[in-house]
Amino acid sequence: MQITDKKGISQIGVVAAMFLVTSNMLGSGVYMLPASLAGIGGISLIGWGVALIGVIALALVFAKLAILLPRGAGPYSYAREAFGDFVGYQTNFVYSLANWIALVSMLTIIVGYLANIFPIFSDLAISASTQIIIIWLFTWLNIRGAKMVSYVQSSAFILALFPLIFVAVFGWHWFDLKVFMAGWNVSHQSASTAVNSSFNNIMWAFIGVESACVSAAVVKNPKRNVPLATILGVAIASVLYISTCTVMMGIVPNKTLAASSAPFADTLSIMFHTPIAGIIMSVIAILDVAGAMAGWTLVTGQTAKAAAEDKLFPSIFGKVNKKGVPAVGLTILAVIMSLIVVMTISPTAQQQFNKIITMSVILYLIPYIYSAFAVMVIGVDKVGTKTYWFYVVLGMLAAAFCMWSILGSDKPLTVWAFLVMISSTVFYAFKSRKKLNNKKLK
Repeated sequence: MQITDKKGISQIGVVAAMFLVTSNMLGSGVYMLPASLAGIGGISLIGWGVALIGVIALALVFAKLAILLPRGAGPYSYAREAFGDFVGYQTNFVYSLANWIALVSMLTIIVGYLANIFPIFSDLAISASTQIIIIWLFTWLNIRGAKMVSYVQSSAFILALFPLIFVAVFGWHWFDLKVFMAGWNVSHQSASTAVNSSFNNIMWAFIGVESACVSAAVVKNPKRNVPLATILGVAIASVLYISTCTVMMGIVPNKTLAASSAPFADTLSIMFHTPIAGIIMSVIAILDVAGAMAGWTLVTGQTAKAAAEDKLFPSIFGKVNKKGVPAVGLTILAVIMSLIVVMTISPTAQQQFNKIITMSVILYLIPYIYSAFAVMVIGVDKVGTKTYWFYVVLGMLAAAFCMWSILGSDKPLTVWAFLVMISSTVFYAFKSRKKLNNKKLK
């Protein structure tokens, strides 16, 4: 449901906000994640169970923060409110970079499924060109306003729900326990090491839990609708992720699944013994991920806009058109994403996808940790004693899980992620010096 406020800025209701959360979470991984986890094996199912505890805690923290700061802009606003300008700047710096990188991962999924229909899209030059064209298409779509983005994303998501639910529910008819167990622990690591190594990929599934919070400025009645959309979105996405990943590992042989650039298409082709089913699934996957990309572009633009309004990002990111959209900021984002495509292009969509998500997940977890601790600071004088300590425990649990996920990530990329975080100090120093010089001139 879309709504227009008194200023004429388009807003979205609770259903559209829920679709934003669910679609952003699913679109960021459901169509490629089964192949990534197949490289670890069915033992990753244990990782899902452990991860779900941390993610539920994180979702509840974000839901509470949305009530405490109903017009906030997600992790950035929470960190700034709790810890001041520098941590707020650092959070937005890291979060924005993670978004820019993550958006490119969706392009790899789109091109991977396109290549399943038209092999010509496997060519590196054509793949890169296609990804850049899609970037600019959805930038234009976002510039037209949140209402248009919500319509596109909700429509694509509803269409995609049918095959996702079909595989999650009826795929068990084709499930073969022998196939599943043959790929139980293909990494040949100890059980604890294999489970730990699955967390980075699994956390990718839940990136987007904060989507409604970040987009609170375009959500009607955010104090009620943002927490509700967050909890419902996480619940729906969790059920679909766990069930589809599990059932597909029992249908598609492990080596085939791990090497697939279009795992859902390969699964349906096996289920129905015809490539036509895979082609239909590819079309649906392309439309759904495209819708999710539209939503993520909205989230990224709103985050940069909020930081610009607080004078922590260049003012150009805060300039909006008559629909309340930061059009110039989105255009800058499109340029950066186009450069990332060129820098990360790989021989296969799966290789490019894995390269991107490992780095971006580590970056996302840093703002999540700040948010988990922020609820302890922001809630001190705003909630009752029992409620406060309940959220302190949730915040500690969510932060501990995020830290654990970082420790289990690829070590060289973890080092690079923290170097990126530290580099934000340099940029903040230049920004503060410029601000000081402006005061002296006055």
